[in-house]
Amino acid sequence: MKRISLLLAMTAVLSGCQTKAPEPTLDTRSVYAGDNSLLYQVRKTITSADQAMQMAAMAYQAGDLDQSLFQYLRAIELDPERYEALVWVGRIHRERGNSQLAEMAFADVLTSDPDNLDALAEMGLLKLAQRDHEGAQKLLTKAVALDQQRLGNGKGDEPPAVAELKVDSKSPLKVYNGLGILADLRNDFPLSEAYYRLAMLIEPRSVLVQNSLGYSYYLAGQWPEAERTYQRGISYDSAYQPLWRNYGLLLARMERYEEAISAFEQIGKPAQASNDVGYICLVEGKLDAAEQFFRSAIEQSPAHYATAWDNLNRVQQVRRIRQMGGNPGSVATAPLEEPVAR
Repeated sequence: MKRISLLLAMTAVLSGCQTKAPEPTLDTRSVYAGDNSLLYQVRKTITSADQAMQMAAMAYQAGDLDQSLFQYLRAIELDPERYEALVWVGRIHRERGNSQLAEMAFADVLTSDPDNLDALAEMGLLKLAQRDHEGAQKLLTKAVALDQQRLGNGKGDEPPAVAELKVDSKSPLKVYNGLGILADLRNDFPLSEAYYRLAMLIEPRSVLVQNSLGYSYYLAGQWPEAERTYQRGISYDSAYQPLWRNYGLLLARMERYEEAISAFEQIGKPAQASNDVGYICLVEGKLDAAEQFFRSAIEQSPAHYATAWDNLNRVQQVRRIRQMGGNPGSVATAPLEEPVAR
Protein backbone atom coordinates (compact mmCIF):
# COMPACT_ATOMS: atom_id res chain seq x y z
CA MET A 1 0.00 0.00 0.00
CA LYS A 2 1.35 3.41 -0.93
CA ARG A 3 1.95 5.91 1.84
CA ILE A 4 -0.91 8.21 0.81
CA SER A 5 -3.33 5.28 0.98
CA LEU A 6 -2.01 4.42 4.42
CA LEU A 7 -2.56 7.98 5.60
CA LEU A 8 -6.09 8.01 4.25
CA ALA A 9 -6.87 4.69 5.92
CA MET A 10 -5.53 5.83 9.27
CA THR A 11 -7.25 9.19 9.09
CA ALA A 12 -10.57 7.59 8.18
CA VAL A 13 -10.35 5.41 11.28
CA LEU A 14 -9.39 8.32 13.47
CA SER A 15 -12.16 10.55 12.19
CA GLY A 16 -14.66 8.25 13.86
CA CYS A 17 -12.93 8.93 17.20
CA GLN A 18 -13.42 12.72 17.17
CA THR A 19 -16.15 12.75 19.78
CA LYS A 20 -15.78 16.47 20.45
CA ALA A 21 -16.85 17.54 16.95
CA PRO A 22 -20.40 18.96 16.83
CA GLU A 23 -21.24 17.18 13.57
CA PRO A 24 -21.61 13.45 12.83
CA THR A 25 -18.59 11.25 12.17
CA LEU A 26 -16.45 12.64 9.35
CA ASP A 27 -15.60 10.55 6.32
CA THR A 28 -12.15 10.34 4.71
CA ARG A 29 -12.66 13.29 2.35
CA SER A 30 -14.05 15.68 4.94
CA VAL A 31 -11.13 14.91 7.23
CA TYR A 32 -9.02 16.91 4.81
CA ALA A 33 -11.54 19.59 3.89
CA GLY A 34 -14.00 20.19 6.71
CA ASP A 35 -13.57 23.05 9.16
CA ASN A 36 -14.48 20.70 12.01
CA SER A 37 -11.61 18.38 11.19
CA LEU A 38 -8.60 18.52 13.48
CA LEU A 39 -6.34 17.69 10.57
CA TYR A 40 -7.71 20.64 8.59
CA GLN A 41 -6.89 22.95 11.48
CA VAL A 42 -3.40 21.49 11.62
CA ARG A 43 -2.92 22.08 7.89
CA LYS A 44 -3.91 25.71 8.24
CA THR A 45 -1.47 26.42 11.08
CA ILE A 46 1.55 24.19 10.37
CA THR A 47 3.63 25.00 7.33
CA SER A 48 6.89 23.07 7.91
CA ALA A 49 7.67 19.45 8.74
CA ASP A 50 10.00 20.49 11.56
CA GLN A 51 7.24 22.54 13.17
CA ALA A 52 4.80 19.66 12.81
CA MET A 53 7.27 17.25 14.43
CA GLN A 54 7.81 19.61 17.35
CA MET A 55 4.09 20.11 17.90
CA ALA A 56 3.47 16.37 17.62
CA ALA A 57 6.06 15.61 20.30
CA MET A 58 4.56 18.22 22.63
CA ALA A 59 1.06 16.83 22.11
CA TYR A 60 2.26 13.29 22.77
CA GLN A 61 3.95 14.30 26.02
CA ALA A 62 0.70 16.02 27.06
CA GLY A 63 -1.24 12.83 26.38
CA ASP A 64 -3.19 14.25 23.43
CA LEU A 65 -2.72 11.34 21.05
CA ASP A 66 -5.25 12.62 18.49
CA GLN A 67 -3.41 15.90 18.11
CA SER A 68 -0.04 14.17 18.08
CA LEU A 69 -1.11 11.72 15.41
CA PHE A 70 -2.47 14.41 13.12
CA GLN A 71 0.67 16.50 13.57
CA TYR A 72 2.81 13.54 12.53
CA LEU A 73 0.53 12.99 9.54
CA ARG A 74 1.00 16.66 8.64
CA ALA A 75 4.78 16.25 8.85
CA ILE A 76 4.57 13.37 6.37
CA GLU A 77 2.39 15.47 4.07
CA LEU A 78 5.02 18.19 4.07
CA ASP A 79 7.99 15.82 3.84
CA PRO A 80 7.14 12.32 2.52
CA GLU A 81 10.60 11.05 3.47
CA ARG A 82 10.24 12.05 7.13
CA TYR A 83 10.28 8.40 8.20
CA GLU A 84 10.57 9.29 11.88
CA ALA A 85 7.08 10.73 11.70
CA LEU A 86 5.65 7.56 10.18
CA VAL A 87 7.34 5.47 12.87
CA TRP A 88 5.60 7.63 15.47
CA VAL A 89 2.29 7.15 13.68
CA GLY A 90 2.83 3.41 14.06
CA ARG A 91 3.75 3.73 17.74
CA ILE A 92 0.60 5.67 18.52
CA HIS A 93 -1.58 3.15 16.71
CA ARG A 94 0.14 0.31 18.59
CA GLU A 95 -0.51 2.04 21.91
CA ARG A 96 -4.18 2.34 20.94
CA GLY A 97 -4.39 -1.34 20.06
CA ASN A 98 -4.59 -0.73 16.31
CA SER A 99 -2.02 -3.41 15.48
CA GLN A 100 -2.89 -3.63 11.80
CA LEU A 101 -2.45 0.09 11.21
CA ALA A 102 0.75 0.10 13.27
CA GLU A 103 2.16 -2.73 11.18
CA MET A 104 1.21 -0.92 7.98
CA ALA A 105 3.10 2.18 9.11
CA PHE A 106 6.25 0.30 10.10
CA ALA A 107 6.15 -1.81 6.94
CA ASP A 108 5.83 1.31 4.80
CA VAL A 109 8.98 2.74 6.36
CA LEU A 110 10.90 -0.50 5.85
CA THR A 111 9.81 -0.71 2.23
CA SER A 112 11.48 2.64 1.54
CA ASP A 113 14.28 2.35 4.11
CA PRO A 114 15.01 -1.33 4.95
CA ASP A 115 17.74 -0.42 7.43
CA ASN A 116 15.67 2.03 9.45
CA LEU A 117 16.62 1.03 12.98
CA ASP A 118 13.57 2.57 14.66
CA ALA A 119 11.13 0.84 12.29
CA LEU A 120 12.92 -2.51 12.65
CA ALA A 121 12.79 -2.21 16.42
CA GLU A 122 9.12 -1.24 16.49
CA MET A 123 8.08 -3.93 14.03
CA GLY A 124 10.06 -6.52 15.98
CA LEU A 125 8.38 -5.54 19.24
CA LEU A 126 4.98 -5.63 17.54
CA LYS A 127 5.71 -9.15 16.27
CA LEU A 128 6.74 -10.15 19.78
CA ALA A 129 3.44 -8.85 21.17
CA GLN A 130 1.62 -10.81 18.44
CA ARG A 131 3.54 -13.97 19.50
CA ASP A 132 5.28 -14.21 16.14
CA HIS A 133 8.52 -15.16 17.84
CA GLU A 134 10.38 -16.11 14.69
CA GLY A 135 9.50 -12.83 12.99
CA ALA A 136 10.40 -10.86 16.11
CA GLN A 137 13.75 -12.62 16.44
CA LYS A 138 14.69 -11.84 12.86
CA LEU A 139 13.77 -8.16 13.04
CA LEU A 140 15.29 -7.50 16.46
CA THR A 141 18.49 -9.32 15.52
CA LYS A 142 18.85 -7.13 12.44
CA ALA A 143 18.27 -4.06 14.62
CA VAL A 144 21.10 -5.18 16.91
CA ALA A 145 23.35 -5.73 13.89
CA LEU A 146 22.71 -2.17 12.73
CA ASP A 147 23.37 -0.83 16.23
CA GLN A 148 26.65 -2.75 16.32
CA GLN A 149 27.63 -1.34 12.92
CA ARG A 150 26.99 2.14 14.29
CA LEU A 151 29.43 1.30 17.07
CA GLY A 152 31.98 -0.13 14.62
CA ASN A 153 31.40 -3.67 15.86
CA GLY A 154 30.55 -6.06 13.02
CA LYS A 155 29.10 -6.06 9.52
CA GLY A 156 26.03 -7.52 7.81
CA ASP A 157 22.65 -8.56 9.17
CA GLU A 158 24.09 -10.86 11.84
CA PRO A 159 25.58 -9.21 14.93
CA PRO A 160 28.58 -10.57 16.87
CA ALA A 161 28.06 -13.12 19.65
CA VAL A 162 26.25 -11.74 22.69
CA ALA A 163 29.43 -11.68 24.79
CA GLU A 164 31.03 -9.43 22.15
CA LEU A 165 28.20 -6.92 21.85
CA LYS A 166 28.77 -3.27 22.69
CA VAL A 167 26.17 -0.67 23.66
CA ASP A 168 26.00 2.98 24.55
CA SER A 169 23.30 5.42 25.64
CA LYS A 170 22.04 5.66 22.03
CA SER A 171 21.48 1.91 21.65
CA PRO A 172 17.80 0.80 21.43
CA LEU A 173 17.05 -0.45 24.92
CA LYS A 174 13.75 -2.13 24.00
CA VAL A 175 15.48 -4.18 21.29
CA TYR A 176 17.92 -5.77 23.73
CA ASN A 177 15.15 -6.20 26.29
CA GLY A 178 12.96 -7.84 23.63
CA LEU A 179 15.71 -10.31 22.71
CA GLY A 180 15.99 -11.15 26.40
CA ILE A 181 12.27 -11.93 26.51
CA LEU A 182 12.61 -14.17 23.45
CA ALA A 183 15.44 -16.04 25.16
CA ASP A 184 13.25 -16.46 28.26
CA LEU A 185 10.54 -17.99 26.08
CA ARG A 186 13.09 -20.60 24.99
CA ASN A 187 14.10 -21.15 28.64
CA ASP A 188 17.60 -19.92 27.79
CA PHE A 189 18.00 -17.94 30.99
CA PRO A 190 21.77 -17.28 30.80
CA LEU A 191 21.27 -15.73 27.35
CA SER A 192 18.30 -13.64 28.49
CA GLU A 193 20.27 -12.34 31.46
CA ALA A 194 23.11 -11.35 29.13
CA TYR A 195 20.71 -9.28 27.04
CA TYR A 196 19.18 -7.68 30.13
CA ARG A 197 22.66 -6.79 31.40
CA LEU A 198 23.35 -5.03 28.10
CA ALA A 199 20.04 -3.19 28.39
CA MET A 200 20.98 -2.03 31.89
CA LEU A 201 24.21 -0.60 30.50
CA ILE A 202 22.08 1.48 28.11
CA GLU A 203 19.80 2.76 30.87
CA PRO A 204 20.90 1.68 34.36
CA ARG A 205 17.67 2.72 36.09
CA SER A 206 15.21 1.28 33.56
CA VAL A 207 12.22 -0.15 35.40
CA LEU A 208 11.25 -2.01 32.21
CA VAL A 209 14.49 -3.97 32.29
CA GLN A 210 14.29 -4.61 36.03
CA ASN A 211 10.82 -6.06 35.53
CA SER A 212 12.00 -8.28 32.68
CA LEU A 213 15.07 -9.48 34.57
CA GLY A 214 13.02 -10.15 37.70
CA TYR A 215 10.52 -12.20 35.73
CA SER A 216 13.37 -14.11 34.10
CA TYR A 217 14.71 -15.02 37.55
CA TYR A 218 11.18 -16.02 38.55
CA LEU A 219 10.84 -18.35 35.55
CA ALA A 220 14.25 -19.86 36.29
CA GLY A 221 13.22 -20.60 39.89
CA GLN A 222 15.67 -18.07 41.30
CA TRP A 223 13.10 -16.44 43.53
CA PRO A 224 15.39 -14.56 45.96
CA GLU A 225 17.12 -12.92 42.98
CA ALA A 226 13.72 -12.11 41.48
CA GLU A 227 12.56 -10.47 44.70
CA ARG A 228 15.67 -8.31 44.95
CA THR A 229 15.32 -7.27 41.32
CA TYR A 230 11.66 -6.32 41.72
CA GLN A 231 12.42 -4.33 44.85
CA ARG A 232 15.18 -2.50 43.03
CA GLY A 233 12.79 -1.69 40.19
CA ILE A 234 10.20 -0.37 42.65
CA SER A 235 12.84 1.91 44.12
CA TYR A 236 13.39 3.31 40.60
CA ASP A 237 9.70 3.84 39.78
CA SER A 238 7.00 2.81 42.23
CA ALA A 239 4.24 3.67 39.72
CA TYR A 240 5.18 1.00 37.15
CA GLN A 241 2.20 -1.35 37.27
CA PRO A 242 3.58 -4.48 35.49
CA LEU A 243 6.33 -4.68 38.09
CA TRP A 244 3.89 -4.63 41.03
CA ARG A 245 1.80 -7.33 39.38
CA ASN A 246 4.79 -9.59 38.84
CA TYR A 247 6.05 -8.90 42.35
CA GLY A 248 2.64 -9.89 43.73
CA LEU A 249 2.74 -13.07 41.66
CA LEU A 250 6.14 -13.97 43.09
CA LEU A 251 5.08 -13.27 46.68
CA ALA A 252 1.97 -15.42 46.28
CA ARG A 253 4.04 -18.29 44.91
CA MET A 254 6.29 -17.91 47.96
CA GLU A 255 3.12 -18.21 50.16
CA ARG A 256 3.61 -14.69 51.52
CA TYR A 257 -0.03 -13.98 50.91
CA GLU A 258 -0.52 -10.79 52.89
CA GLU A 259 2.47 -9.20 51.17
CA ALA A 260 1.12 -10.38 47.83
CA ILE A 261 -2.25 -8.78 48.58
CA SER A 262 -0.46 -5.53 49.43
CA ALA A 263 1.49 -5.64 46.15
CA PHE A 264 -1.61 -6.27 44.04
CA GLU A 265 -3.45 -3.46 45.85
CA GLN A 266 -0.86 -1.02 44.51
CA ILE A 267 -2.45 -1.41 41.08
CA GLY A 268 -6.02 -2.53 41.74
CA LYS A 269 -8.89 -2.75 44.17
CA PRO A 270 -8.76 -5.05 47.23
CA ALA A 271 -11.28 -7.46 45.69
CA GLN A 272 -9.13 -7.83 42.58
CA ALA A 273 -6.05 -8.39 44.76
CA SER A 274 -7.76 -11.16 46.71
CA ASN A 275 -8.94 -12.80 43.51
CA ASP A 276 -5.43 -12.74 42.00
CA VAL A 277 -3.91 -14.40 45.05
CA GLY A 278 -6.75 -16.93 45.11
CA TYR A 279 -6.10 -17.77 41.46
CA ILE A 280 -2.46 -18.55 42.17
CA CYS A 281 -3.46 -20.78 45.08
CA LEU A 282 -5.97 -22.57 42.84
CA VAL A 283 -3.41 -23.24 40.11
CA GLU A 284 -1.05 -24.68 42.72
CA GLY A 285 -3.79 -26.91 44.10
CA LYS A 286 -4.07 -25.13 47.45
CA LEU A 287 -7.83 -25.24 47.50
CA ASP A 288 -8.52 -24.13 51.07
CA ALA A 289 -6.39 -21.02 50.66
CA ALA A 290 -7.89 -20.35 47.22
CA GLU A 291 -11.43 -20.56 48.63
CA GLN A 292 -10.52 -18.19 51.43
CA PHE A 293 -9.25 -15.52 49.03
CA PHE A 294 -12.11 -15.90 46.57
CA ARG A 295 -14.64 -15.53 49.39
CA SER A 296 -12.77 -12.47 50.61
CA ALA A 297 -12.99 -10.97 47.12
CA ILE A 298 -16.73 -11.61 47.01
CA GLU A 299 -17.26 -10.07 50.45
CA GLN A 300 -15.39 -6.94 49.40
CA SER A 301 -17.36 -6.57 46.16
CA PRO A 302 -20.40 -8.88 46.23
CA ALA A 303 -22.43 -7.18 43.51
CA HIS A 304 -19.66 -6.51 41.00
CA TYR A 305 -17.19 -9.37 41.22
CA ALA A 306 -18.47 -12.23 39.10
CA THR A 307 -14.93 -13.45 38.39
CA ALA A 308 -14.39 -14.48 42.01
CA TRP A 309 -17.70 -16.41 41.96
CA ASP A 310 -16.57 -18.26 38.84
CA ASN A 311 -13.23 -19.06 40.41
CA LEU A 312 -14.91 -20.23 43.64
CA ASN A 313 -17.06 -22.57 41.57
CA ARG A 314 -13.90 -24.00 40.03
CA VAL A 315 -12.55 -24.72 43.51
CA GLN A 316 -15.66 -26.79 44.18
CA GLN A 317 -15.28 -28.57 40.84
CA VAL A 318 -11.68 -29.49 41.61
CA ARG A 319 -12.70 -30.84 45.02
CA ARG A 320 -15.42 -33.03 43.49
CA ILE A 321 -13.05 -34.37 40.84
CA ARG A 322 -10.45 -35.18 43.47
CA GLN A 323 -13.03 -37.03 45.55
CA MET A 324 -13.91 -39.09 42.49
CA GLY A 325 -10.27 -39.91 41.90
CA GLY A 326 -10.02 -37.93 38.67
CA ASN A 327 -7.47 -35.47 37.33
CA PRO A 328 -8.45 -31.88 38.20
CA GLY A 329 -5.79 -30.31 36.01
CA SER A 330 -8.17 -29.31 33.22
CA VAL A 331 -10.31 -27.36 35.67
CA ALA A 332 -7.48 -25.82 37.63
CA THR A 333 -5.85 -24.43 34.52
CA ALA A 334 -9.03 -23.15 32.89
CA PRO A 335 -8.94 -19.52 31.70
CA LEU A 336 -9.13 -17.44 34.84
CA GLU A 337 -8.18 -13.87 35.61
CA GLU A 338 -4.45 -14.48 35.70
CA PRO A 339 -1.94 -11.77 36.63
CA VAL A 340 -0.16 -10.42 33.57
CA ALA A 341 3.32 -11.83 33.08
CA ARG A 342 5.01 -8.92 31.33
